[in-house]
Amino acid sequence: MQAAPTITEAAKKERIAALDILRGGAMVLVMLYHLLFDLRYIYNIPLPRPITPGQPETETVHICFLWVLFAVSGICTRFSKDPIKRGAFLYIVGWLITFVTSYFIPSELIVFGVLSCFGACMVICGLLRPLLDKIPWQAMLIVSALLWIIFMDFHRNGTIHLFVTDITVPLPAVDRYLFPIGITGKGFYSADYFPLIPYIFMFLFGYALHVPVKEHKLPEAFYRMKYRPLEFIGRHSLLIYAVHQPIMLLILELVL
Repeated sequence: MQAAPTITEAAKKERIAALDILRGGAMVLVMLYHLLFDLRYIYNIPLPRPITPGQPETETVHICFLWVLFAVSGICTRFSKDPIKRGAFLYIVGWLITFVTSYFIPSELIVFGVLSCFGACMVICGLLRPLLDKIPWQAMLIVSALLWIIFMDFHRNGTIHLFVTDITVPLPAVDRYLFPIGITGKGFYSADYFPLIPYIFMFLFGYALHVPVKEHKLPEAFYRMKYRPLEFIGRHSLLIYAVHQPIMLLILELVL
């Protein structure tokens, strides 16, 4: 006769609401950031410096909630039974957004935006899963964080941070084929650009965190978190991300 599962084993199989809450909270901040961006740079409405996108204060917060979004997605990808299929779907949606923005809102053209990046990260992790799962999660966590620090400005100007010094790598002037990894030419433009370098390192950081999260090694309060509104947003974050900017632009156009 098979033994009944223990409470701990049963708890491990339940959906972890905290992940949805974190992702939902980050999504709210993403929408707020995009609203501020639209007000300032599309409608030319002056904003206080601390909440103006592009300023150091705002960009620091922006990076923090991007870390949450990518890390949570990395955690959830390791829970997924078929990350390749899910990633391919997101990648296609990302390119549909590129097509729509190029046709209807060329000034806000999105090429390899966050959905394309999420999709590519999921496919890559799905393909490399047998190899990645053999790496100790602590090592992956540390290496991913270090690689983010080293390459966080690579896609902007080819800068590589080596802790004691910075070097600038001359990048080829090619924007047709290499933009997914962060190499762009002078004519490249995207209003929402998330190349694999460096953002896949955020994703891998979360992929590593899956182990302690799944094994309930985090504080017990993390697993008891409940907040329905953010859970709802977190569960539907990809859909919300895909549609929130066009809806906001439509509302702003009608109001302003």
